[in-house]
Amino acid sequence: MVFSAKKGTVVAKLSAFDEAASVQGVAVTSQYFVVVCRYPYLRVREIIHIELFSIQDFAYIRTVKGCCNDHISILSVNHLGSHIVALCSCVKTNITEIISWNLETEEHKHLAKFSSIAIAGVCFDLRFCLAVCKGESFLRVWNLASKINDQSLNVNVTKMKKTKGIEEIFPMKNYPSYVVCRGLNAETFTVWNIRNSKCEGLPVRVERGLFESTDIVLVKDMKLYILSDKGTVTFTGTHRPIFQTLLVYDLLKKKYLKKISSLYIVPSFKHEYKILEGDLLLGISENRDHFIIWNLKTGIMENRIRPVYKDDMSLSNSLPSHVTSMDNLYKELLCKRKSRDIEGSGVYLTPWEKRNETKTARKRRHEKDVRQEIERLQQFADEKTNSIDQYLLSGNEKIIVCSYFAHHLTVFSLDTKSHTHTLEDRRSMLFLHSAALTHSGSYLVLSNYNEVQKVSYVTLWNLHTGKVTKRLRNEPDVCCSAIMDGADRIVYGVMEANRLKVWDPFRKGHKTISGYEKFNLNMNSRVHLTDNGTKAVILADDVSLWDLEKGTVQSIFTPDSVIRCMSLAFEDNNILLGMSDNPALIVLKLMSKDTVKLSSKENLFGEASSSEDEDNSNFRSG
Repeated sequence: MVFSAKKGTVVAKLSAFDEAASVQGVAVTSQYFVVVCRYPYLRVREIIHIELFSIQDFAYIRTVKGCCNDHISILSVNHLGSHIVALCSCVKTNITEIISWNLETEEHKHLAKFSSIAIAGVCFDLRFCLAVCKGESFLRVWNLASKINDQSLNVNVTKMKKTKGIEEIFPMKNYPSYVVCRGLNAETFTVWNIRNSKCEGLPVRVERGLFESTDIVLVKDMKLYILSDKGTVTFTGTHRPIFQTLLVYDLLKKKYLKKISSLYIVPSFKHEYKILEGDLLLGISENRDHFIIWNLKTGIMENRIRPVYKDDMSLSNSLPSHVTSMDNLYKELLCKRKSRDIEGSGVYLTPWEKRNETKTARKRRHEKDVRQEIERLQQFADEKTNSIDQYLLSGNEKIIVCSYFAHHLTVFSLDTKSHTHTLEDRRSMLFLHSAALTHSGSYLVLSNYNEVQKVSYVTLWNLHTGKVTKRLRNEPDVCCSAIMDGADRIVYGVMEANRLKVWDPFRKGHKTISGYEKFNLNMNSRVHLTDNGTKAVILADDVSLWDLEKGTVQSIFTPDSVIRCMSLAFEDNNILLGMSDNPALIVLKLMSKDTVKLSSKENLFGEASSSEDEDNSNFRSG
């Protein structure tokens, strides 16, 4: 809308060229009202249009097009009104671009790029483009006049660049020299040889166009499992989507091995599917209350793994054996309340108030506390019917630990296809967001907050017994954790303090290690233990290697853009990084470890073997 500053009223409404527009910004020049709109483009992408309106009669004049790489955060117009300059910040990549449009010639240019997030800026004169960046106490200044007429910087709007970068890294168990990477645009898969120095910087195999955007692709060693052909089926009176076709593609042979049709695979989030040994697919059921295992050789559903608590989850059927009815439960809780065996409502009474409290008032207070206790027990019983929130699968694919946004966790065994234990803490909600599971699935470490004591804990559970083994008190803001297979050592990060804590549960005491100046732990951080728990590799914006025995940081790798994913491969000898704006796999090699000689049999894709010596630096990137 256009407002009149003199009259204080709306004098015109400027409508975008199409109803699908989303207005991203407005500006005024001596000739135009400028409206920046974002439109859908090729279904899965969006494109910027700058729509110009007359400043005299508010009529639509024409449109200047941008491109799909423009994510405008700050908009500015020079004093001549000839150019629009925008700062496009991308939090995912930690990069800001300076872009421009010539409103007369409609030329669109990407002029400059820098590694930071702009939070304010202005370009009133093209010789002085100013920006203030996040975390910086100084101004950045650019002279755009020298580049504004450079024709080599023109962006061809009809040829849009697809998003580059790596979203996921999949080390191969049976082929340890190779890893598979999934591209950010979800259309590209690449295979990399991480042990052959002559293959650095280039993939040995690239696959594109194997599937559609609605398909789900799972990776297991050299095979891609593609769930495709979405359809619907009537299930208990409602229509539910399903995947009807499975395609198996071999990256080594470069061909499809199998196609199975007429399947009934329940759609779920991509990360919730797991390919198990023996060509089995683990997923979550239609109602998200149990697990399903499909046999990918035949396409038939093989097992359903359900939690088993009681035949009836109502409170009346969950009573102790000696309590025969709800009335008896009420009387028992009332007796316990009078003897202070159960917690009260939380109302604090001073000694003077207790002495002056009448018997009738005391009885009402006790009855209120008992009613609240029964309601709380009913809530715990109702939580057993919650849907699955998150689950962890052990490294040996034998144990599943599942959370339900509740005060309990369930433990399943994939060997017996059964529910083995229920981990319960009625004073704490139990989540798996910062939890870690041992490779064998014997122990689980997680952070929890006691709602009654108002205290945070780090708790070690024994999954064989379903009991708490050890617990640390007053441990808030835990964001990531790692655990050795025997639970001999646990390492976790503390966000606000930016510190590491090393806890040896079966020894007394634990160690705190302070972070360096730009160490930034957050919920996206990851911790991996190496060298039998003596060292840790941490992803916290940058990648750092820590000596846990000495309590010091040994090396830091700080890239210009955001690290999208990290993984360890080949006996933790290589740190694999996927960047958000670079399709190349980054390999950091720990040279302190013994180097294993490369066998010629491992050049599966015909790449030449290398006899070059490795670098002797702490970290090596390729």
